[in-house]
Amino acid sequence: MDFKKEDENYIYGVIGRNVKKYRKLKGLTQAQLAEKIDYSLSFVAGLESKKHQTFSLGALWRISLILEVDMYKLCIDEEQEKLKPKFLPYVCENCDYHTDIPIELIDIVSKANSLNYQSKDIYPSFTCPDCNSKLTYKE
Repeated sequence: MDFKKEDENYIYGVIGRNVKKYRKLKGLTQAQLAEKIDYSLSFVAGLESKKHQTFSLGALWRISLILEVDMYKLCIDEEQEKLKPKFLPYVCENCDYHTDIPIELIDIVSKANSLNYQSKDIYPSFTCPDCNSKLTYKE
């Protein structure tokens, strides 16, 4: 069963998909993972299936240890991450120079200058390579 993002059960599907992905990357079967975390095969199968399977944070912690992956990575919806923009458009205030800046760079600069920003919606400015004026985010 697929849950909508607004549904509180949505995260269970995300975690189930990620557990399956990282389990396979580790080369483990469901039975092997179940044995290593000391849970039943039906628990692991239910967790990875499209049906709703609840679990404790303790179970998630044990799974993350066995799979050698940070627990938060099991909670990231990679399908949604793929839809996020990778670049943001910037334009020079003086010479109309246009460029796309990687979102990772924008995040790094924003975090480094976090005291200067009031809101996550305000992006940092950069220097125009053509005229040394200010490059700003353009929606």
